Amino acid sequence: MPRSYPQLTYNQKSLIAEAAYLVFVCIVSPFATGMQIWGTLPFTLSLVFLNIINAPVIMLYYRVYLPYTIGQKRYLLFALLFPVYILVYELWGRITMLTTISLPFIPSGYRDNLRSGHPEDFSHGYFNQTLGYTSLVLLAATSVYVIRLLFKNQHNLSTVETEKLRLELDHLKQQVQPHFFFNTLNNMYALSVQASPKTPQMIADLSAIMRYVLYDSRHERVSLEREVNFIKSYIHLENVRHDKPEAIEFLIQGDISKTEIEPLLFLPLIENTFKHSLQKNLPDKWVRMVLAIDEDELIFQTSNPVAWDANDERPEGGGIGLKNVNKRLELLYPNRHTLSLQQADRIYTVTLTLQLNK
Repeated sequence: MPRSYPQLTYNQKSLIAEAAYLVFVCIVSPFATGMQIWGTLPFTLSLVFLNIINAPVIMLYYRVYLPYTIGQKRYLLFALLFPVYILVYELWGRITMLTTISLPFIPSGYRDNLRSGHPEDFSHGYFNQTLGYTSLVLLAATSVYVIRLLFKNQHNLSTVETEKLRLELDHLKQQVQPHFFFNTLNNMYALSVQASPKTPQMIADLSAIMRYVLYDSRHERVSLEREVNFIKSYIHLENVRHDKPEAIEFLIQGDISKTEIEPLLFLPLIENTFKHSLQKNLPDKWVRMVLAIDEDELIFQTSNPVAWDANDERPEGGGIGLKNVNKRLELLYPNRHTLSLQQADRIYTVTLTLQLNK
């Protein structure tokens, strides 16, 4: 069985990108530089420590300054505030150097190197830190901001597409419901005209089915077991209209208790096979439905005799029918489904296959 991994949110992606950047700037880069300059671990770790406590002012750049200026399209404000940020960056750098000098666990030789830069005295120069290195750090920080922005835009686009998909699916689902009730009420009307004693039972069955169609089908997914119970109720409702209950056969293979599917996905296929077999004047009326499922795949197949063959013009009508099923499958299971239609020896077979774990 293929292993599935949860999809990362855009916040999680942003945090991973930010963490990778900070690890490189604060640990990997200074460690490599320190080992190359001094070749001693204590001095190198001191440089790493200095870069780590300097990280907040870098985060201020891409978490606050850039979003507030570039992110809001305030380009003039970005230019005006940039010298202010550089001043803050320089002051923070001097503070971190003075802090490091005061720490007893830092090697004395490394502290002497920091003292030689006179971080406490601006008379030795306005910029205590190397401008070239500062520019590289800020350019890299800018790239982190851009990456975070791309992840956010991707998330917003995905949200819009998901909402559009949900609305389209709701529309298709709403098409299924009135179509189903229209057919059922027509059947009930025919029985009531005949004063059939089956009518009360049919009303009771319809009430139970309506509860599922109107309420449970509002969910994006339902358990396959509940969907199967709905199908069984629908079969019982259809059987009321016929003298041969054995004409409808519904077989189930596999465990249906651990899978969820889109509600009412099979209903148009079932209605289609009832319409073109049980509701036609055929000498031999029967319907066979098979649901087979394992960990990776679900197969739903319907078979029924028809009054036409491959050379005849197939009957029109059916409303949404198979077109509805195809559209919903394209939206719900893109590249993870097949829907095949076959006709041989006046037997019409529809096979729906869903890949569950791709």
